[in-house]
Amino acid sequence: MPKITLRPPLTLVMTLEGLATAPLGCYGCSWNDTPAIDQLAAEGIVWDRWISPLDHPNGLIETWLRDSQEAVRDYGKEGSTRFLTDDKNLTIPPDLFGFGFVTRLKLDRSEAPAEQFDQTRLVQLAAAALDQVEPSTSLIWLHSDSLREVWDAPLESDDDTETEDRAEPEQDANEVDKPKEPAAVRLPDTSAVPKHQMLADDDPDLLFAWMQRYAAQVRVLDGVVDSLVESLRGRKLTVLLAGSSGFSLGQNGWIGHRVGPPRSHDLRLPMIVSTGGPLRVPSLRRATELSHLLQAHARSEPLITPPSWCAVDDEFSPAIVTESDRARRLVSTSKWFFLEDESAGEQLFLKPDDVEDVNDVARLRPDVIDRLLETR
Repeated sequence: MPKITLRPPLTLVMTLEGLATAPLGCYGCSWNDTPAIDQLAAEGIVWDRWISPLDHPNGLIETWLRDSQEAVRDYGKEGSTRFLTDDKNLTIPPDLFGFGFVTRLKLDRSEAPAEQFDQTRLVQLAAAALDQVEPSTSLIWLHSDSLREVWDAPLESDDDTETEDRAEPEQDANEVDKPKEPAAVRLPDTSAVPKHQMLADDDPDLLFAWMQRYAAQVRVLDGVVDSLVESLRGRKLTVLLAGSSGFSLGQNGWIGHRVGPPRSHDLRLPMIVSTGGPLRVPSLRRATELSHLLQAHARSEPLITPPSWCAVDDEFSPAIVTESDRARRLVSTSKWFFLEDESAGEQLFLKPDDVEDVNDVARLRPDVIDRLLETR
């Protein structure tokens, strides 16, 4: 009787620089549509307060890869392991982080947005990944910097902002001196990612316009997730999707990646696994735990146990101290987010209610600040 070779289960890891929780429906977004990502969340596990202990360029992704080598070896016992990236700033060591194959793609950077979805950089990375998936592949990890470096999503026409010539309506004699409606905000037709400090005289619609441009790029990611899941439907597939850094959409007075003082949008990152649910993890978790989750999955162990899911965090424990090159001190607990920087001094925000760090209560709770200053 001929020997039948069974294909191993396939784990697809997708990590992205510049992926915040704000544009994802499964994290409460009401101004953008991400149906494919939301479907992963609906069937799997969502970590609601997944906090990064590192605020340095590429700090989290390099930690994940370094700490995941044992998990990669476990996957390698079942089949081949592959890592692909378009991030030119990512340092890849001689041991290739334990992967069997590593590919750094040098994709052309277009100065203008793509005309079609399949011309975007993220789609090209996904296509290259699909080309490398073999029947024996057990793990494929994609890491992209596209949300940080290139916003090449096709621009969508907006009937509300078109400037086509139209017949001028007749004016009443009493309305001649009335001020004209302000012109609609128009962003540059380039793929450049903004690094903009918001000023008092900025058009109020400028932030909304940039949010829509960012949302379009995230919808490209959502389309890529949908295409990959559909293309790999014949395999027993698990998808892990995580942000390795956040993105500012005005919460700290800036629009961009790692610009301005760090806030919750830089530290609270999306983390979704398509299996083991539906389940939402409300407790505070350190983002460096990703390597432990990968290893548990490689060994067919549960990602979340009933006791860990039911555990209730104390007000000051656990506490996650984030190393940063942009602030003196950053501390997150289940109830508080404390930061100290040169520009604004000490600030304190109530969590999880104050999602976007709007209401600074530092002057009202000096006792909490004293406690968090002692945290190590």
